[in-house]
Amino acid sequence: MILIRRALVSVYDKNHLDKLAKTLALHHVEIIATGSTYAYLTENDIPAIAVQDYTGFPEILHGRVKTLQAKIFGGILARPLYEEIEEISKMNIPKIDLVVVNLYPFVEKSAQTEDIEKLTDEIDIGGVSLIRAAAKNFQANVVLSDPEDYIAFHQEMKNNEGKVSVAFSKEMMKKAFYLTSQYDWAIFQKFSELDEECYASLPLKKKLSLRYGENPHQNANYWVNPSSESSQVMGCNVLHGKELSYNNLLDISSGLKLIDEFNHPSCAIIKHSNPCGVASADQVEKAHQLAFECDPVSAFGGIYVFNQTLNPELAKELSKQFIEIIIAPSYHPEALEILKTKKNLRLLERIESCPEKIEWRSLYNGFLSQEVNHCNFDELTIAAGSQPTPSMLLDIHFGIKVSKHITSNAMLVVHQQATLGIGVGQCNRVQSTHLALEQAGEKAKGAILIADGFLPFADSLVKAAQKGIKTVVEPGGSIKDKEVIDKAKELGIGLIFTHFRHFKH
Repeated sequence: MILIRRALVSVYDKNHLDKLAKTLALHHVEIIATGSTYAYLTENDIPAIAVQDYTGFPEILHGRVKTLQAKIFGGILARPLYEEIEEISKMNIPKIDLVVVNLYPFVEKSAQTEDIEKLTDEIDIGGVSLIRAAAKNFQANVVLSDPEDYIAFHQEMKNNEGKVSVAFSKEMMKKAFYLTSQYDWAIFQKFSELDEECYASLPLKKKLSLRYGENPHQNANYWVNPSSESSQVMGCNVLHGKELSYNNLLDISSGLKLIDEFNHPSCAIIKHSNPCGVASADQVEKAHQLAFECDPVSAFGGIYVFNQTLNPELAKELSKQFIEIIIAPSYHPEALEILKTKKNLRLLERIESCPEKIEWRSLYNGFLSQEVNHCNFDELTIAAGSQPTPSMLLDIHFGIKVSKHITSNAMLVVHQQATLGIGVGQCNRVQSTHLALEQAGEKAKGAILIADGFLPFADSLVKAAQKGIKTVVEPGGSIKDKEVIDKAKELGIGLIFTHFRHFKH
């Protein structure tokens, strides 16, 4: 156990500092404080010693040098096992048992300026040095680098009569070195960007050990960014059901990204990371019905994602189906009770949206990054046929939002803001067209066919016309655009160019 008798406190972020100071005062811990921290403590009637009075040396260089003193670092680094306590005692250097330090907000400030002078002013020197020194000597003292840890520290002191366990100190040590490593990386990265050099860091922490990966013979884990870590899974609370698998998490991610496209009551059914049915309607029950009718066979064992509260009526309908996971922003209490009767069904409550700006993918020996595809299209060009009606425009907007989340080559048939048929991930577009149209069947008559990429030949148009498709929407840009346009005119169907491709590999 580490007895806490003396603490050095120097913090930029003063959140919860009053609570920490009260804990220290309760256990009669002597506090040494710097600058604004000392002022804060004395203003709140908490006894403290100014660091310059403690060291006998004034702050210099506009306060940039105040703790870089032998009396401070000797007190932090002294180890009992090596007779170093005796050594510093001969020099009248007291042992410091607790270091409470957080750093200048370089990351926040660097996002606001590229001025070198302002950036260098935000680089913390003394704070990082104090944190590293205390963390290095974690068996003899404790470092607190995050205000969120003050409560746990208070509990340690309370449970152990003014002492802290070495196990707790070790956890704080690891957290401290993570903080300083990320702080140094942020500085390096900012100045590299200014010199037009590119580096990236992906700090990850294992959140879950999974039963297995895509297949039972593969080990797997779920990792998160510690800076946004919470008890949730992708912004969702798990309310019920058996544990989530590797494939479940992939499908959940796909479903959340897709449902975020819509404001009206909507339902997306996900299977193997692709939607097999999506719809928007005036009521969530109707949206579910239309999404399910797109492909009832594939919906079996799927993941159902909603953007509206799940009511008892819909819960009764869902309970008749085999579903792996249901995700909704909230559940009516009666709906929750109905669904909980299915022991293995996972129920997730969407607490928050966590939109990404950059997405990453691993490669054979490297990584890819790109901006998240938040675009749909800017304007439409009517290549053949007449101007789309307002209801057709709604379907086009709807269909393009969905197409962004289907593995290429993607083709989908839409009508009244619902998918009627989806062609997924084929190596040629005409095969995807065939799958989408066959799935839509007779419902394809008068509907819209949407492509995620341009049509390189007119063959997809021919198939669409045979099934009664009214309009085809594609990005355009093929060297055979004229041939495709001429065929559309010949077949008497509309052809609209969006000028935006939406491949998803």
